[in-house]
Amino acid sequence: MINCFRRYVETYLSHNVCMTHSPPLIIGAGPVGMAAASFLSRYDIIPRIVDKRAEPSKFSKALAINPRTLELFEASGITDKLLALGRKIHGATIHRNGRIVAEVDFEELEHRFPFMLALSQSATERVLREDLAERGIEIERQIELVESPNLAEGKAELVHVETQANESVTAPWILATDGAHSVARKSVHVPFPGDTYDRAWILDDIPLATDFAPDRAHIKLQDDGFLFLMPVYTGEEKPGEPTVWRVIGNYPEPLAQLTESNPIGESQWNSSFHIAHRLVESMNVGKVYFAGDAAHLHSPVGARGMNLGIEDVWVFAELAKRDELSLYHQQRWPVDNAIVQRIRTITGFVKAESFIKRTLRNLLAPRMLHWKSVRETMLKTVSGLDHPVPLLNTKPEEPPAEEGRRSRRRERNQ
Repeated sequence: MINCFRRYVETYLSHNVCMTHSPPLIIGAGPVGMAAASFLSRYDIIPRIVDKRAEPSKFSKALAINPRTLELFEASGITDKLLALGRKIHGATIHRNGRIVAEVDFEELEHRFPFMLALSQSATERVLREDLAERGIEIERQIELVESPNLAEGKAELVHVETQANESVTAPWILATDGAHSVARKSVHVPFPGDTYDRAWILDDIPLATDFAPDRAHIKLQDDGFLFLMPVYTGEEKPGEPTVWRVIGNYPEPLAQLTESNPIGESQWNSSFHIAHRLVESMNVGKVYFAGDAAHLHSPVGARGMNLGIEDVWVFAELAKRDELSLYHQQRWPVDNAIVQRIRTITGFVKAESFIKRTLRNLLAPRMLHWKSVRETMLKTVSGLDHPVPLLNTKPEEPPAEEGRRSRRRERNQ
């Protein structure tokens, strides 16, 4: 920094630019970017991580951590911290006309993490920030990547938002985790093909008085749409507080469809959004690599967004350790493509925006979920266990089938 400041002064501020040769650069300090920094630091690869936001977001797009992500975080010691804060979601319940028509349970996976962990993205980010602080990695905030014509060569143009000072950085590689509107992706002109649905979906996080089991996700199949409900946990709940639920639906006012539930407090967050399914044509261009929403988008139906991004950067760190980043596209693009396409298909079935499609969905979905092969596909897709990760060498220690089921039932009944 002293040398940089000296060069800055020597130019008499004529261009307000400081040229530096930096360590590897991560653009974006959301959960995917922070996970990347944590994974890399285990191998003594200490990146610089910058983010244009002045402070972390208070809102949580992601609500659940899947078994695959819990596996990937184990060696870093992060999994235990997440488990201490979150709540276990043991399965999903499908409702139709006021009654339960089907259920799926994660214990069918026979995995050492037979559940989804409900924990808000803001809480997950808090754990990751603390982990980075323990590793001596500081997130540099209010530093924004602007479109950089030579980014593929590792040359990034940064702007310090508060002072408007410019900084030109040359990095050995750049990992872009800067989200759906990635400036890095635009800088290298990589295509991001896919589609966006016209009809908006509505999201509401609100305390509810309801009979819905708080250790499960719930899907309501309606004649004219659908509703998805999931409890929201931050790890800071107080005894006696009502459970906050996330309600998502393809209705203008999804809360009006909750005839068996009553809001008992103010909405904590509501938003409308459009579903997109997209995937970059290449996971890297030159020295720029993409992960998370900068690389792929899909609906929340599969609960894979943040989780898939964390898997991206776990693989990235393993390849960086081996000096084999040339294999990143080969290892990640086929996996990400298969998942995006699968979730597009599932989403199309769930949203069913024509009368005929909704009628077929309402008739078929409950029956299909009684088929073992369909339940297995659904569970593996949501849990992230629908494909192997070649560099993940550890095999889960699975309890004997019956013993595992009994122990988990005892846990749920406590």
